[in-house]
Parts: sequence; C-alpha cells; structure tokens
Amino acid sequence: MNLSKKSRTVVIFGASGFLGRYIVNELLKSNWIIKVFVRNPNKAKHLTLMGKLGQVSIYQCDITDSDKVEKSIINANKVINLVGILEEKNKQNFKNIHLIGATNIANGCLKNDVDSYIHFSALGLYNGEHSKYAKSKLDAENTIKNIFKNTIIFKPSVVFGPEDQFTNKFAKMASISLFLPLINSGKTKFQPVYVKDIARAVSIVINNNIHNGKIYNLGGPEILNFKEILDLILIKIKKKRYYINLSFPMAKLISLLFYVSPIKPITLDQVRLLEKDNILPEKGLGFRDLGISPSSLVSISGHYLKRYISKY
Repeated sequence: MNLSKKSRTVVIFGASGFLGRYIVNELLKSNWIIKVFVRNPNKAKHLTLMGKLGQVSIYQCDITDSDKVEKSIINANKVINLVGILEEKNKQNFKNIHLIGATNIANGCLKNDVDSYIHFSALGLYNGEHSKYAKSKLDAENTIKNIFKNTIIFKPSVVFGPEDQFTNKFAKMASISLFLPLINSGKTKFQPVYVKDIARAVSIVINNNIHNGKIYNLGGPEILNFKEILDLILIKIKKKRYYINLSFPMAKLISLLFYVSPIKPITLDQVRLLEKDNILPEKGLGFRDLGISPSSLVSISGHYLKRYISKY
C-alpha cells in the first residue's frame, strides 16, 4: 500500500449509505486510512474501490454491542458515527440505534483515547417531545457530550444529492403517478443541504482538533417548504402533477392503518416530525464558521434529476 507515513486512521460506523460514500471519498483526499464498520459488510464493499489498495477496509459490527464497538475503535485517531434510522423495525429501534449505539461509541472513544468523535444528529429536534425519533437523537446528543468532551456534533437538515432518498423518491413517484401527496398543504419548512458540502465539513473538522466540543447546524442557503420543493422537482423533470392534500389527522390515520404492514407509506413518527420545521436556529455554528458557502438545491438538483425527464 503506497501511503505516506503521515497516514492516520479513522473509524466510520455506518458508512454504507448515501452520505457515507461522499465522506469516505473526501477523507481519502487527505490520505486517511479508513476502517468502516457496518451491520452488513456486503453493502459497503463498493467503498474499498475508492482508495488505494488497502486504504479502505470493511468490517462487521453491531453498535449496540459495547464490547465490539470498543474493540473496533482500537488504534483509531478519529471516529465518525453515521448510523441512523427513520423507521423502527424489531430490535432496530430508535433507542437502541440512536442512543445506546452512540453511547457505546462515545465510551469506546474515551477508553481508546481518540482525538475526536464526529457524531451525526439532525436539525428539527426541538425539545424532543413531539417524536420518538427526535427524543432519541436529542438524548444521544446530551449523553455523548457528557461522556466524551472531544465530541463534534453535526446537525444537518434534509440532505440532497445524486443518490438521495428525498428528491429522487418524489421524482420517481412523479414519473409514474399523476398525483403527489402533500401533508398539511406542504407547509413544513426545510433547508436542504448538499451532500458534498457535508463531506467537506467533515474533512475540515477531522483535520483540525480546534473543532472539538462544538455543534454545527448544517443547512443550505434556501428555506423552502415541502410544496416548494415538490414544485421545484416537477420543474426540473418537466412534469405537471396534481397534489392530494392530507391534513395531519388524516396522515396520522393512514400511518396507523399501515402500522402492521411491512411496507409503510409513512409512519406516525414521521408525520409528527413534519409538524415541526427543519431549519437552522437563529444562533449557532454552521457552514460559514467552516469557510464553506453551501450549495443550492435549485442550482444543483437539475443536474441529477434530469434522468427523470421523459424522452416522449
């Protein structure tokens, strides 16, 4: 493996998803040796092709197993936690994944004398009382800060990019249906953040310990409500569609009707999250403090959504 003596080791939990591949790619530019720990290693094999031979390695780990987590972090300089879920399934519940898992990682960082622990949380949590997801995320933030002082917390709004499960999801839906659902007339506000901007932010903080102990709220330059985002998607893919408005009570009823179904259009907890805006707070650190000018959903999304434009 042709790596310099200055190479360092970063352990990433949960890098098999959309955000993970961009963070791995960005860190490789700084010559990091990357160890990826995931529940299903087969889903992360593609990451090994991104670096030099042996620069990215994949391992199996369940973050709810404190012993395995602690052993995974041995000899790591930095640790990143990307693990998160939007829907509970059996043992994969919010408390286990967001709170217990994050706590195990923080304890592992402390015992292994890690330089920094970058933990991914989310915007729009408020006091956590409106949603099990929000409560688990907020509880995790408060817990790990008390355990490991060199924790850095990133709180992004909804993330967009070529492989996202947000803009692509609705572009696909618009490709096969004349109707799109709107909850509460699409009034919930978001501040969509570009995946490459988040990856750059990670690279900046991981290469300088002055960011330890800080919380960064990450949002794009535009505040758009959900209807405005759908309008934008339809413009980019050159389609006209009709909206079906669902009140919050109706959306909650639908979520309950699908409660036992393996396929859920939306969960009750997700409806509750939509009752709160997902935008930057008035005060706090963000992209500007990292020297990053965030990219716009309006200017970026057309480049990758054009594949949904019909040829006929």
